[in-house]
Amino acid sequence: MRTIANSLLPAILIAALACAGAEAKGLETMPAAGGVALERSPYRYVTMAPRHPAHGGRTTTLARVDREGGEIDRWWFLRGTWMTPSVAYDRSGGGLSADGHTLVLAAYRYAYPRPRRWESRFAIVDTRQIQGFDLDEPLRDTHPVRRFALRGDFRFAAVSPDGSTVYLYRHPQPGNPAINEVRAYDVAGGRLDPEPLFDPNRQRRRLEGMPVTAVADREGRWSYTLFDDGNGGGVPYLQALDTEAGEVVTVLLPQIARRPNPFLLDLSLGTGGNKVFLSAHSAAQGQPGTGPLLSIDTETFAVRRLGRGSMAFARTPRGPGNLLGRNKVIGHSLAGRPIALHQSGDPKWSGELLVFGCIHGGECAASEVQPVSSLSGGCPDPSADIYFLPNLNPDGALAGSRLNARGVDLNRNFPSGWKPIGTAWSPQYAGPRPFSEPETRLAAQVIRAVRPAATIWFHQYIGARPFVRAWGQSVAGGRRFAELARMPFRAMRWPAGTAPNWQNHNFRAAAFVVELPQGPLGARLRDRLSKAIVRMGRWVRED
Repeated sequence: MRTIANSLLPAILIAALACAGAEAKGLETMPAAGGVALERSPYRYVTMAPRHPAHGGRTTTLARVDREGGEIDRWWFLRGTWMTPSVAYDRSGGGLSADGHTLVLAAYRYAYPRPRRWESRFAIVDTRQIQGFDLDEPLRDTHPVRRFALRGDFRFAAVSPDGSTVYLYRHPQPGNPAINEVRAYDVAGGRLDPEPLFDPNRQRRRLEGMPVTAVADREGRWSYTLFDDGNGGGVPYLQALDTEAGEVVTVLLPQIARRPNPFLLDLSLGTGGNKVFLSAHSAAQGQPGTGPLLSIDTETFAVRRLGRGSMAFARTPRGPGNLLGRNKVIGHSLAGRPIALHQSGDPKWSGELLVFGCIHGGECAASEVQPVSSLSGGCPDPSADIYFLPNLNPDGALAGSRLNARGVDLNRNFPSGWKPIGTAWSPQYAGPRPFSEPETRLAAQVIRAVRPAATIWFHQYIGARPFVRAWGQSVAGGRRFAELARMPFRAMRWPAGTAPNWQNHNFRAAAFVVELPQGPLGARLRDRLSKAIVRMGRWVRED
């Protein structure tokens, strides 16, 4: 088989994409911008549809591109004009199943003149049987491709993680994408489900709207799409599609109903897929951003408005004026002293690490630790997203006391296992009730907003050697940090009303404690902790 030299492939790809782009302007169904790829896959799939000079007809070249080097790894031809489909107006791509084995392509269609009979055609490609193509041989498909056609106006919506089900938007009024319903196509049976998918809480109400932007979770199970208000006559909404269960959840968003242009909005996923963020920008369109406006919990689908006093500042993309991180006073202590939060690294990554440097006012040595090290050239690590709250108890720190200004031990004031302990100003006074103190309420607000993949709480104790302690679901994360910081680990139950105890009862992520010796940190220990935090930030993002 004769192959094209690697040096010629980029030129061929550019020319082919130029041809496909010129055609796409006159098409109703647009190709995905830049093709489609999985987050952890080394490959990206792109389609090119120029006229084939040797055969005179229309063909499509489907190329597998190495994402790191930009070289075409494999390519092959399909008869007809096909594309990796876009899911929404911003041309966010879709069609590749989470296991990487199934790729769904859609046929190009011209918008004008309107056809009398609409037919929608799709192709399903098994990516495991990719072969090169010999230009000396007659044109033919060189891998198994399953094609199917449907009467009516259908457009791609999502594909299940194993590629067994393709979800399509059907528009009952052909050519009018403002009216849509979700239909499921069984790949093995070659059958379209006759009934559309409805949100049971919406009483089978058909919602209108154009898909603005979309994002899928890392497992490929959930697809989230933002729709506008349907020609200005309704309320924007988020459609969450469970591609495994074949269920739809619709979340109305009246909070953005009056925004002048919903097509300049963007969706992104937060830590571990626990939140979807709606931002006032679109990276795909090159529009300037103003940060997140709303967060939608992907378990409860509760909507929270983000704004003044929120974590929105920490998600501003890195730019010329904020390369070293973002800082903001997010609250105040009982006595009115400011409590600041610092975010460092690149906020576009999911998998946040949250660090509390001090909760007991007399144990604040770790407030001096910086989440930078020689590992990242003395700067925030762009491979991590680290939130650092140096001092949750500034009143106690000023007084040299573990208690706050009301004489409460903040680390006994959290709800899980809370019980009355002592009286005001006694060493472990738990306060009159859980969350009675503004500092603990602020800590809970930060944890709920960030939803970190792991949380580190620094303490100090009477002892000569630092160690890491954790219990239950947090043991694995605590052991990992102990390895990175070269410290011993101890599995110890949480006392009643402590912050990690509350986190372990309400969140699935690890929360553990690092016990340091009393007194100021030595330079070597401070440097070791800084490196360990940076490494932990990388680890929680990657695993």
